[in-house]
Amino acid sequence: MCHIVHPKRKTKAMHNILLHERRRLSARQMLGACIMTGMPYTKGARFLSLCGTKPPVKSGVMRQQRFCDDKIRRLKSISLMLSRKSFSGYLSIDARWTHRRNSPSCTVTALDDVTKRVLACVNINHIGGNRQHAQYSGASNNMESAGTRIILKQLKKYNILKDVKEIIKDRDNKSVSVFKEFGVSHLERFDPGHVSKNISKDFTKFSASHKTVEVFNDKTQKIEKIERPFWGLNASLSMWLWSCFAEENIDKRTKMCENCVYHYVGNHSFCEPHNYKCFEWQKGV
Repeated sequence: MCHIVHPKRKTKAMHNILLHERRRLSARQMLGACIMTGMPYTKGARFLSLCGTKPPVKSGVMRQQRFCDDKIRRLKSISLMLSRKSFSGYLSIDARWTHRRNSPSCTVTALDDVTKRVLACVNINHIGGNRQHAQYSGASNNMESAGTRIILKQLKKYNILKDVKEIIKDRDNKSVSVFKEFGVSHLERFDPGHVSKNISKDFTKFSASHKTVEVFNDKTQKIEKIERPFWGLNASLSMWLWSCFAEENIDKRTKMCENCVYHYVGNHSFCEPHNYKCFEWQKGV
């Protein structure tokens, strides 16, 4: 006797199969996701499981990786070669750690600040913990200097170190001795984005440690105590910093820095009219 399946039940079964296939990543998609995010397979699979997506089998991803490794290396070499050919002379160096403190790994990248293309990249792994390709045994906060030394050696090898006009780095970079070693210490420049963040962070610490300020009042001839005198100043200070960094004229930028003191004590005769919304802070103290 023939078994007849109801059309609605058959359609629902097909829908469930398609839904299951849609929720499962292929080995190639999983490999691409791991490469783009920097996650290992275990962490990526755990993340997908929490999102309701079934990850592929690890052996399939490893087979796909062996198949793609040569192609990735070849494309990387071509991309680096094209980046070095179109180098503008403005070199930006920055590092990324895997952990905030005592990091076991660090990636140092050199970018062309104009074309935004990668010129060189190096991974520094601390010896220990069965880590592959581990070659560093010093302090974790000096990993950026070790990576910077390797990058400058690569740029010298490819004969583009002599074309560097400026080296843009953050204020926390401790590679001064490395730059002196290669004779490019006079080309150092601080990244405006990092400088603004560092100043904003320092100002937050300063305002937290100065919650009250005593000021002598000329009219009453008494000492007055002001509560939270720097409240709300961080945002306007950051905006002013970015307006300074956006000014290309060095003389005008210097004047803006000098006139900032007059502005915050209440003398606005040196301020330029602008369209920003003004937040009144203190009318001179």
